[in-house]
Amino acid sequence: MAPKVVLITGASGGIGLATAVLLAQHPDKYKVIATARNPSAIEKEASGNKFAVRKLDVTNDALVKEVVESVVKEYGSVDVLINNAGYGTLLSVEQMPLKQHQALFDTNYFGMVRMIQAVLSHMRAAKRGHIINVTSLVGITAFPFTDAYSASKFAVEGLSEAMAPTLSKFGIAVSLVEPGPVATNFSVRAVEEKEAAGVPKEDAYTSIGDAYWVNVRKSFHDIPGIMQTSEDIAEVMKKVIEDPEPHLRYQTSAFVEQQTKGKFVDPTGDEQIKQNLKSFA
Repeated sequence: MAPKVVLITGASGGIGLATAVLLAQHPDKYKVIATARNPSAIEKEASGNKFAVRKLDVTNDALVKEVVESVVKEYGSVDVLINNAGYGTLLSVEQMPLKQHQALFDTNYFGMVRMIQAVLSHMRAAKRGHIINVTSLVGITAFPFTDAYSASKFAVEGLSEAMAPTLSKFGIAVSLVEPGPVATNFSVRAVEEKEAAGVPKEDAYTSIGDAYWVNVRKSFHDIPGIMQTSEDIAEVMKKVIEDPEPHLRYQTSAFVEQQTKGKFVDPTGDEQIKQNLKSFA
């Protein structure tokens, strides 16, 4: 069987890069094309691990089409698309300017849509394909101060759930990979976004936000098995690709699975709010 052609977005670091490195260790199974807005940041990794690199900004319509077409022309297909590009914020809806909110959606949601639209005609023609969208625990059960980020991930979850039955008629699988807390540069970008929003050092949300995140971060580090590495998620990604009958959803840890079950057994949503309020104390 010919190696699967795997196209990964957001591979400049974290989960995307770890997945590219892991899959490239199996050249008999995978041909990996990792994309990033700044490809020079991973060229050394690519050379050492033998995967290809393309410059790609998922908010650029023309560049998305150009990259997908070039990959199909060179490799013959895109068998697996991993939509990993995205970033987060730690801002309430009042703190975050609308333009910043829209920019986040342009990457996290519409960037994914652009990629899917670009590959679908090729996958339908081939009568096969696998679209893997990376979301988050906050796309299942939202945390305070992840307002825009949670909303974007909920949108990805909804689109994926709606697409899956239809695309299965063309031999195309849709899967969601749902990590919990992962040791990446998420917090660095979140701080940058807060600074870009021009949030004062002290505003109406500062004290409650600080108290909330102190308690949440403490729980993440105190309870074994909650924090994962990018390499952990890459291993899950490989299992998803190799699953002969892919599921729609894959939680990456027992913690995320437990949180997911807790959400869906309470149709009112009240228990979720009560649990979050405990972290403000």
